[in-house]
Amino acid sequence: METYLKQDEIIENYYKDAVEWRRQLHKCPQAAWLEYFATGFIAEKLSEWDYTLFLGKDIIDPAKQIMLPGVDKHEQEYQQALKFGIKEKYILAAKGGFTGVVAVLKGGLPGPTVGFRFDIDSNEVCEAGDYEHRPAREGFVSENPGYAHMCGHDAHAAIGLLVARYFSENREIVKGTIKFIFQPNEENLSGAAAMVAAGVVDDVEYLVGGHVGTSLKQLGEIAVNVNNIYPISRFEVAYRGRAAHAAIQPNAGKNALLGACVAVTSLYAIARHGDGASQINVGTMTAGTDWNVIPDRAAFRLETRGETDSINAYMVARAKEILAGVAAMYDLELDIVPAAAAFGGVNSPELVALGSKVVRSLPSVKRVIPEAGLNGSEDFTVMMRHVQNQGGQAMFVLYGTPTGGGHHNAAFDVDERVIANGAKFLAAFYSEVAK
Repeated sequence: METYLKQDEIIENYYKDAVEWRRQLHKCPQAAWLEYFATGFIAEKLSEWDYTLFLGKDIIDPAKQIMLPGVDKHEQEYQQALKFGIKEKYILAAKGGFTGVVAVLKGGLPGPTVGFRFDIDSNEVCEAGDYEHRPAREGFVSENPGYAHMCGHDAHAAIGLLVARYFSENREIVKGTIKFIFQPNEENLSGAAAMVAAGVVDDVEYLVGGHVGTSLKQLGEIAVNVNNIYPISRFEVAYRGRAAHAAIQPNAGKNALLGACVAVTSLYAIARHGDGASQINVGTMTAGTDWNVIPDRAAFRLETRGETDSINAYMVARAKEILAGVAAMYDLELDIVPAAAAFGGVNSPELVALGSKVVRSLPSVKRVIPEAGLNGSEDFTVMMRHVQNQGGQAMFVLYGTPTGGGHHNAAFDVDERVIANGAKFLAAFYSEVAK
């Protein structure tokens, strides 16, 4: 307890700085594979604190960069980061979508390799600009139209920077190695896979990730026994038919839009699995060219989730059967391109026990949640499974905070004290695991 009180005091000394870091990140959001501002901002801070940095292709495997934006978009967002004040030397290696930062601190004594992972991408959404929304009222609303941190990843990055600052000033307590992993593209679920393929977590023995809010809505709540981390599979689906004049010769056409509509309604009719929760969603659809033209192309984005890997596999199999059946029924060509995937995640019992011990001793924790569901998907599970398969241990933690209009909503916001709470937990957790 005495050690934790000292840690808390040191972290509190930097808390106001961490709030400003979060607000700067909030003002300059960028989405998947475009996080040039966050990459440069984080890299500069960590460089100032004498961390060893790894950037670009050293931490991102190009073969795993799914749904990479076009060259023009990369250049636009790269220039936007420079306009926002990022020094180019910190993002040159990231150009082309190789965003993210890994920072390493080696101690003077032998010990484990502990990894802390924080996601840094924003949502593709417009943020609320009315006076009731605190970021707008207090002057840190998004200044990059079409992008906004409506899931809390700016707070996650600030937690990571706050913990990194703490260890940079207290190097004498570091045993072994600490890795700070600032990961791009969580929202599209391929950033973790790209980092795993690049070997980022190959040497990690203990790995911790986390999220603010979700099912924990009160400041000071924390859950280390997190379940219902759903496996997810995403696909880009396209039907190709034949265009024809809708009045003169409709019989010559093959209506891809009609096929897509039948497919979507049929997908939602998949029988739910008796062994646990299952979900399906079609989020976007594009089709057609004009009023009087039989649409020869229709495309949509599809995702499935399941409470377990086997349930999600059932949803994927049934979805593919339906998509193929519709193609045959309307004589259409079908393309199904995997867009992303994440596993079901299970926290290592040893870390749950250790984390439970820590949270019961932390003054910042007002309520320990014995068990909490994420009730969504997380690509941290790709890192988690890799570490666990190598004999290591991994844990995903939830930090309580009110969330304004809710996650992915234009009015999302957090109680910024959650930044200090998250950092205090991670510092205390490290003290226990590195004993």
